Amino acid sequence: MLRVGPGKGLTCLAPHPRNAVAAIEQPGNVYEPLVTLDAAMRPRPCLAASWSNPDPVTWVFRLRPSVLFHDGNPLRAEDVVYSFTRLRGDARLQLSEYVATVSEVSAPAADTVVVRTRWPNALLLGDLSFVPVVPAGSTTGTLASRPTGTGPWRVESFSPGRLRLGRNERYWGPKPHFARASVDLGISEAEALSGLVSGRWGVVRYSSAVLEAWARQQRSWNVVPYPDVFLRHLACDVARETTPFCPGVPNPFRRREVRQAVSLALDRTALARRVDPDAVVASQLVPPSIFGFDRNAPPLTCDVERARRLLAAAGYPDGFDVVLHRSGFAAAAEEVKAQLARVGIRVTVRHLPSTEFFAALDRRELSFWIVADGCMTGDALELLLGSFRSPDSALGAGVDNYGGYRNPDVDLAVDEALRQLDPASRLPALQRGLRAALDDVAWVPLYFSREALVLRRPLTYRPRADGLLRLSDVGLGE
Repeated sequence: MLRVGPGKGLTCLAPHPRNAVAAIEQPGNVYEPLVTLDAAMRPRPCLAASWSNPDPVTWVFRLRPSVLFHDGNPLRAEDVVYSFTRLRGDARLQLSEYVATVSEVSAPAADTVVVRTRWPNALLLGDLSFVPVVPAGSTTGTLASRPTGTGPWRVESFSPGRLRLGRNERYWGPKPHFARASVDLGISEAEALSGLVSGRWGVVRYSSAVLEAWARQQRSWNVVPYPDVFLRHLACDVARETTPFCPGVPNPFRRREVRQAVSLALDRTALARRVDPDAVVASQLVPPSIFGFDRNAPPLTCDVERARRLLAAAGYPDGFDVVLHRSGFAAAAEEVKAQLARVGIRVTVRHLPSTEFFAALDRRELSFWIVADGCMTGDALELLLGSFRSPDSALGAGVDNYGGYRNPDVDLAVDEALRQLDPASRLPALQRGLRAALDDVAWVPLYFSREALVLRRPLTYRPRADGLLRLSDVGLGE
């Protein structure tokens, strides 16, 4: 049996209600989408064996033959239609955001699904990788009590702290190496370490320097590091003339020179070293694993004197006071505070619980904050459309644009990229949009953290760029 201990917990195994890493990762061993992302985050066939675009808003998917659900029933086109319709009809299901651009889904033949979008959407394949297909008629209740997918693992039992899986012997693709898997969810650092020492688990994923240091000293354990896709960054309110947590002065973040000064004042290497010696300094808005990354872009620099001159030119020669809100990232926030003090920006760090923090962002109540964002679809268009495109409800744009950022150059690049269904044709527009947002300091990039899996030899695993742990990819070395 494969025994696994991941740090993230899970309260519901039904695949549609929540859009969170753990709620995508564990159901992803059981349920499958039409299109999947490979280890490099590129779209690949899954339940759809192939697809075509007869016109810019129409996608025709041919289903893979002889696919069975875990209960023995065959996969039908109507199951796919139902899965899409269920998400489109219930906004309470958080994965519904991945079908927001879909206008119609139909099944003209038993092996064919036609998806039409409201406008040309080059991000659709990446979006669909987050749309698990469930049997027609399923509800959250039935999926919780009788999980039935098409994936390589079937559920034997589930509770909020423990998941038991068995190999799907009728799986259409390569079968898992192990006949059974046991996943203990939401473990603490102390539990992770004691579990490693006792040999309770064969695979542990927990972000802990203590765990990694112990494992590296043991000949029977192997550490597999990998960077994650979530950018830790600073963001700010650029929409309002006055902003609530920057008292006594007009909103300084509306001035590009001020945002530039914030970026130039930061020594990212020192900041990353304080947070995590293995953290990766960020010089772009996306990491190399994301489609749109520009390998020729110059690194971001630290220039404290130029930062001071820019603040003075913007009308803030003595700096200003501001509250930096955070949910996590305590060490990073304190380092930002210390470094910005060198140019006269006097930061007060204020912690909010995650529910309060994100609710405040949704209400556009904050002035300056530190957070993490990433492109789980593997395509920078996701970030550009959601976080940097001017808000446009008809286009589904700007849903995560909490600072009210607007830039016509970014908008033009995003709109062009949406229409370019061919990846090679889309890349220049993506890179123009990312460069325009970075030059305008829409966000201040800080760093990417590094994650790690600890495996007991001879277990092997090739990590995915998105960091998701797929149990079928755990094997045995020679």
